[in-house]
Order: sequence, then structure tokens, then C-alpha cells
Amino acid sequence: MNKSRAFLYILVAIPISLLIIPTMIVLSVALIPTGVAFLVERGKGYYGGITVGCMNLAGASPYLFDLWFKGHNVQAATGIITNVFAWMMFYGAAMFGWAIYSTTPSLVSTFMTMTSGRRITALRAQQRELVQKWGPDVESIYEPVGGKPQLADQAAAMGAGDR
Repeated sequence: MNKSRAFLYILVAIPISLLIIPTMIVLSVALIPTGVAFLVERGKGYYGGITVGCMNLAGASPYLFDLWFKGHNVQAATGIITNVFAWMMFYGAAMFGWAIYSTTPSLVSTFMTMTSGRRITALRAQQRELVQKWGPDVESIYEPVGGKPQLADQAAAMGAGDR
């Protein structure tokens, strides 16, 4: 990078950094739970951090809008971070994000169990109709043997050959 380009970047970066100091003060306090969520989560995708971060940012957004549209200065930012209700909003929203993140897997699992149970019932009814229509020769029972799913007829044939 040449010196003229570096000077241009510095010339642009200094006014921008001075403009966002009040916003950074509020966000540095408000988004602490998001940082913790990203540090705590070790899995792929960082879904906990993303969920907590979105809810945390949603809790901070009313105060950020007040800061931006009613006086964007350090005194207003200090007023926001010393407000107890603002803290309750920041961390309450983050807590709601943790609740969403922790309950979603069990809700999805319950839904999938219910859906698969209904599907099994429907398939068994369809199987009974086919047996009535085509006879018992089309019926086979699916049973897992030794941890590997196999048809019962195939398992019996394999077991008979082992004797």
C-alpha cells in the first residue's frame, strides 16, 4: 500500500471513528451477552451466538434510535448506559435469545416425532389396503437386525444359512 492511499484511509477513518464513538459506547455495554454467546459456543455455525446476538441487538435498537435521532453525543450515550431500564432491555432480550436457542431443538424433535408417528400410521394403513388388494405375498416386515436395518425375510434367510 502506498503512502497516498494510507493517508486517504486515515483521512476518512478519523472522522468516521469520531462520529460513531457514542454508538460504540452503547453497543459495547449492550452486546456483552452476544460476545459471551460466541465465546461459549463451540459448535459449528455459531447458532447460539447468532440467536442471542439478534435478540440482543433488537433489545438495544430502541436506545440506539434515541441516541441517533435525539442527540448523538457521549453525554447521551452515558445517559443510556446508566439507565437501569436500558440494561433490563439489553439483557432481557439476550435472555430471550438464549431461551429460543435452548428450547428450539426440543420443539423440533417433538414435531418430528409426531410427524413421523403419523406417517407410520398412514403407511401401515396403506400397507393393509395393499395386502387386502394383492394378497399376503406383498407383505414383508421390516425389522432391524444387529443394528443394521434389514427385511425380516432377508434376515431369516441369512440366519438359516449360518446354521
